Amino acid sequence: MMDRSGSLAAAVRSQMPLATRIFDAIRERTADHVGITRPAWSLQDLAAAEIIAEAARELGLTVEWDLAGNLLCSLCGTDPDQPRILTGSHLDSVPTGGHYDGLAGVVAGISVLAAFREMDLQPACDITTIGLRGEESVWYGIAYIGSRLAVGTLPLEQLDELRRGDTGRSLAEHMSDVGVDVDDLRRARGGAINSNNTRAFFELHIEQGPVLVGEDVSVGIPTTIRGNVRFPYAHCLGAYGHSGALPRAYRNDAALAAVELVHTLDSFWIEQEAMGVPDTVFTVGKLFTDPTYHGMTKVPGRCDFTLNFGGTTKTFLDACRERTVITAGDIAQKRRVEFELGECVGSDPTPLDNQLRGVLADKAESAGIQIREFATVGHDASIFARAGIPSAMVLVRNDKGSHNPDEAMEMSDFADGSVVLAEGIVSLLGYDST
Repeated sequence: MMDRSGSLAAAVRSQMPLATRIFDAIRERTADHVGITRPAWSLQDLAAAEIIAEAARELGLTVEWDLAGNLLCSLCGTDPDQPRILTGSHLDSVPTGGHYDGLAGVVAGISVLAAFREMDLQPACDITTIGLRGEESVWYGIAYIGSRLAVGTLPLEQLDELRRGDTGRSLAEHMSDVGVDVDDLRRARGGAINSNNTRAFFELHIEQGPVLVGEDVSVGIPTTIRGNVRFPYAHCLGAYGHSGALPRAYRNDAALAAVELVHTLDSFWIEQEAMGVPDTVFTVGKLFTDPTYHGMTKVPGRCDFTLNFGGTTKTFLDACRERTVITAGDIAQKRRVEFELGECVGSDPTPLDNQLRGVLADKAESAGIQIREFATVGHDASIFARAGIPSAMVLVRNDKGSHNPDEAMEMSDFADGSVVLAEGIVSLLGYDST
């Protein structure tokens, strides 16, 4: 039974010194010359996992590693046949990134389990914190590798096909380097986490945008994980020519054609917002001419670019895809160029579980923690949700954005988010947390 002598919120907040020690130890082990670099399946993300594992053992938690090298730290329940409650996030970072992206969710999970131990909570089911590997797409070209392996949705041939961008070596090779038995992973032919043995997944994560900071709110409860439509390898082909000698009627200007496409799609985005389509984004992450051939006095003959739409409805994303193709065709004809948009990739939006979201919102209100609800970007929670596991998220206010060394999460905000996470888990267990 839970010791009712103190509140759960107080017990969670009392674990912030523990959380700070874990954060500081991992920062010391994984800092680079500017920020934080923890490649997926590297000595750095392994060091982070081992520091967390040691803290978990000191708390009397059960520590295990799955076949993919994901870390699982559990407060074991009295009935091992009951489906567990899972929480956590990822251990890897982008190159020269920030310290809290992903890691905050794993440390929050350990802090919550420490609070449960302090309050002598004896759950019927296991409560497990998972530290996932390979969430960031920068390392192997796709995201959520660790969570996909955990639920069995990553084709195992990709262990050899996926290659790390900076080394050229395969995912399997890097896994083997840090102690993963890849042959065992292949033989398993499926993930160990499924909707039969896992009741719910909660992921705490820093907010990676400005909403919570701008509205002076410490915690967000996401409604949906945005889907996306992406053209990562698009380019426009025209013809190089002398800038002073070619009148407009004779030009095949690839740069102006690409810019017109971008401007038209930006106008489409504005129109969609004006029509009330919620939670949409549009980004041109790359836009460049060929440095081998371009020059100030040359009409550009080639312009490369990327297009990235995000939204919470499939209708919007389908419209983005269609509008891009039609607009590119119209501009190509008008400007006498050719667009090669390349492969179109993306994912459908993933709604988060309404019941779990409601629990988190209600518990935040009861704890006196103001929240904001809005859509979020891609996270491991989407993989668990698509595997049929009810999933929800808690976002923590974080200044200066994410994927950069200036991430600035305050520990007081982290404590608020951890309280909401703990209250949500306890609610599923059927306990009164006060």
